[in-house]
Amino acid sequence: MRFDSLMSPTTLALMVILTLTLVLHAVLTITKGDHDYVYALNNSSLADFNFAAAGDWGCNANANNTIKNIIDKNPELVLGLGDYAYRKDSGCWLQLIDPIYNKMKIVLGNHDHLTYTTRTKYYASPERLQQYMNHFNMSRQFYSFNYQNVHFIAMSAEVPYEAGSKQYNFVKADLQKTVSDPGINWIIVFYHRLAYTSPSVIGSIPGLRDTYHPLFEKYGVDLVIQAHSHNYQRTYPIKFNSEDSLKPLIMDKNTTYYPNPKGQIYTIVGTAGAPDIHNFTRPAAPYTAVQFNAFGFLNINVLHNGTTLEGKFYENNGTIKDHFTIVKSNNDNEKTDSSPSSSSQPRLKNGYDDKFRIESVVKGFRAPADMDFLGPEDILVLEKRNGTVQRVVKGQILGEPLLDVNVSNKIERGLLGIAISKSNNGTTYVFLYYTESKRDGNDICPKADYCIPGTEPIGNRLYRYELTKDGTKLINPVLLLDLPTTPGPGHNGGKMITDPDKNIFIIIGDLMAEDSRTQNYEHGKEPAGTGGILKLDHDGNLLDQGSLGSKFPLNLYYAYGIRNGFGLDFDPVTGNLWDTENGPEFGDEINLVKPGFNSGWKDIQGIWNHKGGKAQKGPSNLDGLEDFNGKGKYSDPEFIWKDTVGVTSIKFFNSDKM
Repeated sequence: MRFDSLMSPTTLALMVILTLTLVLHAVLTITKGDHDYVYALNNSSLADFNFAAAGDWGCNANANNTIKNIIDKNPELVLGLGDYAYRKDSGCWLQLIDPIYNKMKIVLGNHDHLTYTTRTKYYASPERLQQYMNHFNMSRQFYSFNYQNVHFIAMSAEVPYEAGSKQYNFVKADLQKTVSDPGINWIIVFYHRLAYTSPSVIGSIPGLRDTYHPLFEKYGVDLVIQAHSHNYQRTYPIKFNSEDSLKPLIMDKNTTYYPNPKGQIYTIVGTAGAPDIHNFTRPAAPYTAVQFNAFGFLNINVLHNGTTLEGKFYENNGTIKDHFTIVKSNNDNEKTDSSPSSSSQPRLKNGYDDKFRIESVVKGFRAPADMDFLGPEDILVLEKRNGTVQRVVKGQILGEPLLDVNVSNKIERGLLGIAISKSNNGTTYVFLYYTESKRDGNDICPKADYCIPGTEPIGNRLYRYELTKDGTKLINPVLLLDLPTTPGPGHNGGKMITDPDKNIFIIIGDLMAEDSRTQNYEHGKEPAGTGGILKLDHDGNLLDQGSLGSKFPLNLYYAYGIRNGFGLDFDPVTGNLWDTENGPEFGDEINLVKPGFNSGWKDIQGIWNHKGGKAQKGPSNLDGLEDFNGKGKYSDPEFIWKDTVGVTSIKFFNSDKM
């Protein structure tokens, strides 16, 4: 971890752009004198949002109606609770959910792992399981993510979950980390099988309940969403009963309103469409507040600056069959010392509060991916999923988009990168990098190497546009680069920057492929324009002799050995290029990038050797790195994170006001 190249008043600042609040939503700052610390800025304000949840789907009219009704509520997220196609192949369900695919986070159920010939006889279906995991870019069946001030944990009862398992250790460590995050006020867990249920056809799993409810209680989980039983149920707030876990302690018997509840609320939402209804066999369990059979989904609104969860179950005929509200007051948050009022205001740490002012500039975007400046208060903003370029002047989004292109938008595909530059004749050029498609979100790809015919992305493409003189449209597209999109759908990169000589630098990920010399594969395929930083001029012309060679596309490469990255900037003091790179589950990096730089992937990530997604101990193995006849050179990162943080943009702050 060194900063020997930063010997000026310049401070290296990492700007993270998150959905819905554009600038500034989060800032990480690292300085030469104190580079062992990463300082975070909390959300400046929280927009209302909603998410939907449902499990046990099927490929039928009921599931189709559920999807239509979810679309009608326009959620930012959709939680899939497992058991999807109920067929040997996942294709029918993947087509059915295509309109909401780019919003979905899923867990996997027993019918996703197994094919049942009767209720008790079954066999494994590894191909179908892999289809789901590839389609949703899942490397394992348990993971977590944040959306605004809500932390979500996805679990699986289909892989080992007992105490001491990898999953248990992950969940425990994740909860420990989350409760210390001042920007998180809610924790929601979702999985397929049951910890609690009223008497029904499907029973609960004692080991799941006894292992995780004490953990959820200790770390203040708020809501647990289950499926598996084809009905709807919701408990009162309950605490674990160590003497008889089937009889949890009921903390509040109000049926709909819970201010600062002292226990966890468990729901079952196995209502998406599976035709085999699971009837209740006896009266409701004492801890169950409401239960019924229906087709539909649970919608959760997060309201009032993130202080309120408002849940409603919508039956597919439009009826609201359940509603409940959970409220957290500003002075009663058991998980952290951060209340909604404190987390709603930006904070600067380590003595910077008298040197900077942090402001929210504009809101109202869906999945903003990148931006560049036409002027001091004049910004072009990209919306990843729908392919629109919006103009923001003095904090206001202007009228119609300047451009709307068709993009594939699964996972990390979409409208991804922008750079603005003036030509010598005064024309304003706008360079856009995006995954071009026949229509937005058209890519339906059950397998990493297969898309349903007619839905394949056209290409990851770099275009040059001209801004009209009145600044309202982008016109005259010129295709500069046509790059691969497969296997994907992750690691497309796309961040761009121009230098004073009007060259374009663009970082491209490895597209999740494992076969190229530019990823340091011995005897790998010839370069295809992925896994590196590419350089070309305004007109798409290449250097006669690139950093690595003269043959196309090798002469595009300025750097290589890059898994994926979202940040590029030039040091204003030295003129050197820097980047940020994302590791698998370790080793995010900040790099000083010289011509011919080899970042080391797939053999080295961070300061660790890499194998199978895991860090390997020992000195860096440089022997197997590709050097393109001595023109490429590996160098260590300038800064690393041991555990991945998903580092995004990098920006040099060029000022003497610090």
